[in-house]
Amino acid sequence: MKVAVLMGGMSAEREVSLETGSAVAAALRELGHEALEIDADRELPLKLAKAKPDVAFLALHGRGGEDGTVQGMLEVMRIPYTGCGVLSSAMAIDKVVAKEILAHNGLPVAEEVVLSRVRATGELELAGVELGFPLMVKPACEGSSIGVVKVGSTEELERVLPQAFERDERVMLERFIDGRLFTVGVLGSEPTVLPVLEIVTTESFYDFTAKYQPGKSEYIVPADLDPGHTAEAQGIALDSFRCLFCEGISRIDLMLETSTGAWYVLEVNTMPGMSVLFPKAAAAAGMSFNDIVATVLEGARLKIELEG
Repeated sequence: MKVAVLMGGMSAEREVSLETGSAVAAALRELGHEALEIDADRELPLKLAKAKPDVAFLALHGRGGEDGTVQGMLEVMRIPYTGCGVLSSAMAIDKVVAKEILAHNGLPVAEEVVLSRVRATGELELAGVELGFPLMVKPACEGSSIGVVKVGSTEELERVLPQAFERDERVMLERFIDGRLFTVGVLGSEPTVLPVLEIVTTESFYDFTAKYQPGKSEYIVPADLDPGHTAEAQGIALDSFRCLFCEGISRIDLMLETSTGAWYVLEVNTMPGMSVLFPKAAAAAGMSFNDIVATVLEGARLKIELEG
C-alpha cells in the first residue's frame, strides 16, 4: 500500500511531528508498505495530488494538522486517513470546547475561567478569587504544553497573559490540581484501552521541557495504582474518547488529586506523539511500535460521505 505520512507542518510542534513521522514511516516500511514522507506545508495539496497515495497516515501535532484542517482537506480530496475526523479533531484541540463537552457528559474536569484578549485587572482578580492560586494559564488551542504557565498571584498572571494571548485569542485559567499525573492511551476500532501510565517529573508541572528534555521525567507503567483507581482511570479515558467521537488513536491525560482522591481529565490528545508515552504504554500491553502503526493504519477511512 502507498502511504503518505503527513508530518512537520507549520505549527509550534513541527520538530516533534517530524520525529513522530520518521518513526511511523520506518515502521510502515518494515510492515511492507511504501511510505512517502510528506511535509505538510502550503504545497501539501499539490504534493498529495502528485503522489496519489492510497491512504494518508497523520503524524502531525498542533494547529494545521491536529485541529481538523488537514482532515477536511483530505475529505475533499477523497484520500482516506488515519485517526480522528474533522469534528473530533476540532473539538479536542480546543481546550475550552473539549472541557465543556466532557463536563456535559458527566466527566470530571477542573474549574476554569476563560478570558478573551481584552480583560480588566478587576476581572483577573475575580478569576483568582474563584479559582485560587496557584492556577494554570493555558492558550486554548496549543499542544505539548506550549504556552502553558503556572502562576501564583494576580500580578504574575498579568505579566504572563500577553504572551499567552500571542498564541491564542482565548486563554483558559484553570484551577491547579495538586496530585499525580497519569495518561491513558486508547487504540484501534474496538477500541482497546492501554495500561495506565504515570508521569513523574522534576519540573513544577509537565511542561514542554519536562516532556522533551531527557532526564526531566520518569514514566511508570503499569502505574502504581490499586485496581479500583486503575479501572476508574481507564473508564474515564474511554468515556472521554467516545464523547469526543475519537477514533483510531488518542491519549487522555488525567490528574489524581491528592487531597480528595478525585480524578480530573486534563486533555484529550487526538494525535499523540509516538516517541515515549504511547509506545511505553503499548509495550506494557505486549504491543510493539509496529503493532501500533499497523492498528492505526487498519482503521484509516473517510468519515464524511460526499456526493459525486
